[in-house]
Amino acid sequence: MLFRHDGQTVASDAQGLGGGTAGTSGVIVDRPPPGLARGKYATSPLLISALGSLLVLGTLLYYFFRLRRPRT
Repeated sequence: MLFRHDGQTVASDAQGLGGGTAGTSGVIVDRPPPGLARGKYATSPLLISALGSLLVLGTLLYYFFRLRRPRT
């Protein structure tokens, strides 16, 4: 966050003398551009890979144990 150090403009606006835009607070807020500023997901790629691997491993284990069970 940046602060504007223009005392004359802020003081003249506060007194109603004009000279600048009305309602200037003197605080500039930096925001990221709209869209995917931090990537598609808001977490690390390592965690996404670990969750995907866990899902694949769980699915393979499920079908492996299902095949080992004798049919009735």
